[in-house]
Amino acid sequence: MKHVLKRLFIDPDTPAREREKIIYLAVENGCNTLVFSLGDSFFTTKFRSHKYFKLISTHGLRIEAGGCDFPVFLPKRLFAKDRELFRMDQGVRKSDIHFCPTNPKTISIIMDNAQKLFNRVFDKVTPPRIFHLLPDKGHEETWCACPACRAFSPAEQYLIAVNSAADSLAKVDMDAKIYYIDFDREPDAEGISPKKNVIVSTGNKI
Repeated sequence: MKHVLKRLFIDPDTPAREREKIIYLAVENGCNTLVFSLGDSFFTTKFRSHKYFKLISTHGLRIEAGGCDFPVFLPKRLFAKDRELFRMDQGVRKSDIHFCPTNPKTISIIMDNAQKLFNRVFDKVTPPRIFHLLPDKGHEETWCACPACRAFSPAEQYLIAVNSAADSLAKVDMDAKIYYIDFDREPDAEGISPKKNVIVSTGNKI
């Protein structure tokens, strides 16, 4: 029988004073796993000795990482230096959401930053380590429409990005997995398939 994980995703903007309440809320509702964004302050040195971390341990909660974290991998400040990294919409490059996944330079930056972040959170994520990479809101309408990307659907562009991050994760932990959402894409469409360490999310249960 598989172990059921009931997850609670923590908003990275949640004030510190509210986080202790969230733990009690999770326990009261039968949650056994807390998922923090890769950019969350929880993963900074500040929280290592904080009673918040101790409280999580006391209740035996698992810790996973991830969420809508692609903007963390490709900071929007780079738009001023190199617009080609970001998505195109009606012939205009935009930095509001997502990026250009067929640009090799974009993928290189995402992979470098992903590896740094995976390394940073490594010792705080509960083994076997699970990471979640979700697209930003409006994923179906806001992926790249540059000439190269038009050959791929939004779901395929999303998977290109997830697979790139998965390659970086494999260098940090060969046993770790990335969960992603399959938006009804056709199996092996355009020859793209999930890497071995990429798993389709089924919600709160695995």
